[in-house]
Amino acid sequence: MPGRPVGLIATSAVLLAAALFPTAASAQAPATTLTAAGVGQSAPKPDDPKSERSIREAVEAAEASALPKAVAEGKAHAVALAAAAGLTLGALISISDSPPNSYPFYYQFGTFPNGHYCGNVRRVKTVVRNGKRVRVAAGTRRVCRVPPQVSASVQLTYAVTPAA
Repeated sequence: MPGRPVGLIATSAVLLAAALFPTAASAQAPATTLTAAGVGQSAPKPDDPKSERSIREAVEAAEASALPKAVAEGKAHAVALAAAAGLTLGALISISDSPPNSYPFYYQFGTFPNGHYCGNVRRVKTVVRNGKRVRVAAGTRRVCRVPPQVSASVQLTYAVTPAA
């Protein structure tokens, strides 16, 4: 009967595993939080659109204006999600500033190196040399670019309870 101790050990191992690791259905706890995202946008309006400092101050003011809009949109989205799921929205547990998406809001960080909004741009002109059109340098000019809009995005996590 050399197989009997091996069978006893295997049976004991299965019973022990069943006791220590609950089934998947009982391991899932009901959701107690809800996370919603919000995005706010604001247009910077510099006093002098040809001044680096004025543009920078306008962008900072627009960022400060966009953040409360993002939080308000996130809360409205959370309320709608909770209502759709039949939950009651509780207290705000956490808030995080999501990294901005660089695609539609490219100008927010400045179009020149190191976050500058003003800089020198090379000008070129087309001339005909030896019967061929050639682009040649025609000097530089100072250009300032004001971002069309500034955005802020946040993630809000709320406590939720089942609706009564």
